[in-house]
Amino acid sequence: MNISKRKRIAVFIADCQSDYRRKTMEGIIKQANALNYDIIVFSFFSNHNVEYPFQTGEENIFDLFNPEKADGIIVLKNSFKKISVRNKIAGICQSSGLPFIEIEDSDTDPEFKIWKDRELFFQLTSHMIEKHLLKKIYCLTGLPETHQTENRLSGYRDAMKKHGLYYNKNYEFYGEDLVQSAQKLADDIADGKIEKPEAVVCANGLMAINLTNSLIKNGISVPNDIAVAGYDSFFQNVLNSPSITAFSNINYNQGINIVCRLHKMITGEKCSSQFFEKEKLEYGESCGCNENNNALFKWYKQEINEQLRYTDLLQSSNMMQQISAAENLNDFARILSRFTYLIRGQKSMYLCICDDWDGINNTRNKEYRTSGYSDNILLYKLTPPKMTTEFASKDILPAVYSSLTPSSYYFIPLHYQDRCFGYICVEMDSSQFSYDKQFWTWTDNASTALEAIRIRNYIRHFSDRIHLTTIRDPLTGLYNRRGFEEFSSEFFENSIKNLEKFFLLAFEITNLKSINKKLGYNHGDIVTISIADAVNSSCRGNEICCRYGENRFYIIGSMNYTRESVLSHISTINRYCKNNITETEICLEHSFFCDKINESISLGDIIQQINNDIEKKKSENMKKSGYIKSFIQLRNQIYGQPQNKWNIDDMSQMMLLSRAYFQRLYKKEFGVSVMTDVINARMNLAKRLLVTDGRNIAEIAAACGYESEIYFMQQFKKIIGITPTQYRNKNKNT
Repeated sequence: MNISKRKRIAVFIADCQSDYRRKTMEGIIKQANALNYDIIVFSFFSNHNVEYPFQTGEENIFDLFNPEKADGIIVLKNSFKKISVRNKIAGICQSSGLPFIEIEDSDTDPEFKIWKDRELFFQLTSHMIEKHLLKKIYCLTGLPETHQTENRLSGYRDAMKKHGLYYNKNYEFYGEDLVQSAQKLADDIADGKIEKPEAVVCANGLMAINLTNSLIKNGISVPNDIAVAGYDSFFQNVLNSPSITAFSNINYNQGINIVCRLHKMITGEKCSSQFFEKEKLEYGESCGCNENNNALFKWYKQEINEQLRYTDLLQSSNMMQQISAAENLNDFARILSRFTYLIRGQKSMYLCICDDWDGINNTRNKEYRTSGYSDNILLYKLTPPKMTTEFASKDILPAVYSSLTPSSYYFIPLHYQDRCFGYICVEMDSSQFSYDKQFWTWTDNASTALEAIRIRNYIRHFSDRIHLTTIRDPLTGLYNRRGFEEFSSEFFENSIKNLEKFFLLAFEITNLKSINKKLGYNHGDIVTISIADAVNSSCRGNEICCRYGENRFYIIGSMNYTRESVLSHISTINRYCKNNITETEICLEHSFFCDKINESISLGDIIQQINNDIEKKKSENMKKSGYIKSFIQLRNQIYGQPQNKWNIDDMSQMMLLSRAYFQRLYKKEFGVSVMTDVINARMNLAKRLLVTDGRNIAEIAAACGYESEIYFMQQFKKIIGITPTQYRNKNKNT
C-alpha cells in the first residue's frame, strides 16, 4: 500500500474522554480506516465557556492544524461550549479550502443520513405506549428551532397521533439548559403547577437523568408514578438509580455516515459500510423495564471497572513526583515513558515540545509563548522510548505519514495556564478508538511537571548568572572564552555519553577591525551586540552560545541533529543580521561541525578544523573581492548595451577567469547567471521599444541583439507571458 497517497481527515472535537464522544469517534475511525484514511484529532479536556489562562492554553491546540496535511475536516461544533472557539474553528475550516462537515448541521444528503431523530423518537414514545400502556405522555425537548429539537418533538407527535392519543402544546416543554429545565419541570409537577403525566420522554439522556432524580427528590416515584425515558445512552444511564431507558448506537452510526458523506465530497465517489449497527432501545428501570438483559449496560459496567482499575494504578504509581524530579527535558521524557502503561488502549505516544518551552532563551517581545507553536519541535517517542529528534511544527508529526496501516492520532495540548509547552500525540489501538478520563489526569500531571522543571531550571539559570559572572562577556551577556572552554568540554563529553551528535557552529565578523577604524569602536560595539543577538535568537533551549575573543561567536549543542536543523541555525542568524543591521555592511563567515564523536577525534581537532575552514574562506574572499568592482562594471555594461553580442567566452576572458569560475562567481555575486542577466536586459529594452518605438517586430528584435525574429518572439512570450504584439497593444495607450 502506498503510504504517501493515503488521505487524512482532521477532526475538531472536545470532551473525547466521554463515552458519548467515544462512540462517535468509533464510527468515524472504523469507517475512515476502512476507506484508507488516517484520522488526526485536535482536542482538549477543559471545555468551559470562560475566559481565563488555563482555557487559553487548552484552545491553543487548534493553531497546530495545517490544512496542507489534511484532505477533509469533521467538526463537532456543539461539543465546544465557547462561541469564540466555534467561530475560530469555523474560520479555520473556511480558510483551509478543504471540504468539511459540521456534524450538527441538518441533513441535506439523504444517502448518508446523520440524524434519525424523528424516527427514533417515534420508537421511544411508542415503547411507552405499547409496552407500558401509558397514555398521558409529556415531551421534554431541547433548544427551540434547532433541527434536533424539532425533529425529536415531531417524532413524539407522530407516535401520539398514530396511537390515537390526546396531546396538546401543554404537553411539550422546551429546555435551554439540560439540568435546570428538567429540575423545573419536576418541581412544577410536584407543586401542582403542571398536571402529573404518566410518562415523560426526554430529548437526551442527561435531561432524563436530571428529571428522574428531581422527581424522586420531590417524592414522586420513578417509574411507579411517572415513567421516564431518554433519547441517547451514556455512562450515567447505567450508574443512575433507577437506570435510564435510551437508545444505543446513535452517535456511532452518525460517525460512520459523516465519513461516508465527507468521502463523497473529497473523491466524488460513493461508498458503503459494513459497520452499521441498528439503533437499539436499551431498557432501563426508569420506564418500568428490567435491565438484566441489557448488553449495553453490561458493557458500560465492564468499562467502568476497567477505568477504575487504571485509576488505582495511577494513584499508586507515584507518577507525579517522579516526573517532576527530572533535571532536564531529556530526563523528563525518559521517566515519562515509564508511565505510558497507565494510558489504556494507546498504541504509541509522542511528546512534542516547543524548542522555546522554558522561555530562558526566548527573544520575542512576549514574556513567554501563549499562542501557536515554535517553528521547530523537539520530538521524544515515548513508546518505545527513542532519543530526541527535531521536526518542523508545520508537519504536525512525521510519524503520521509513515504508518503502514491507517490509524487514528489524538493531539492534546501541554501547557501550564496560558504558557505553551507543546503537545502530546497518542495513537490509539484498533479496539480503543479514543482515550478516557485517565488520560486527562495523566496529561495534566505531565504539564504540571514540566512547569516544575521549568521553574527549577529558571532558578538554577538565575543562580548560575549570579555565580558565573566570571564566564560571561560583559558587552553581549554571552559566555566568554572561559565559558566556551568549560561548556564545549561538557557538551563534548555528553555527546559521547548519550551517543548523540556534537554540534559546534562558529560565526566570525571578518571586517570588525575595518568597522572600528572607519566608524569608531562605539559603532563596532553596536554591530557586535547585534551579531550576539542574532546568534542568541537561533539558540534552542538545550544549546548555549559564546563570544570567543573580539569577533568570533560559537553555538554549542548535543542531540540528534539533522542537516536541516543546522542549516536553520545559519539561515536564522543571516536573516536576523539582514533585517537588523542595515546601516553597516558586515562580512560574516561561518563553519560548523555536527556529527557523532569517535575515538579518532578530539575537541581540539574539531575547533582547529573549524578555524582552518574559516581562514580558508577569508582567504578566498580576499581574492574574490578584487573581482567585485569589475563584475559590477560588467553588469552595468550588459544592462546599458544589451544589444551587444554577449557571450560567456568573451566575458570570462575579459575578466581573466576560466569560463566555469567566471559563471560561478557571477551567480554568487548577483544571484542569477550572467546569460539570465543578458536576457533580462534585452527584455527590458524590448518592452521599452515596443511601447515607445514605431518600428516593426523584426526591427525591434534586431535592435535588442536578436538575429532571429522568431527566436525573439518565442523568448519574449516565454519570459513576459504574452507575445510582443500583445504587449504593444496592451500598453500602447498607457
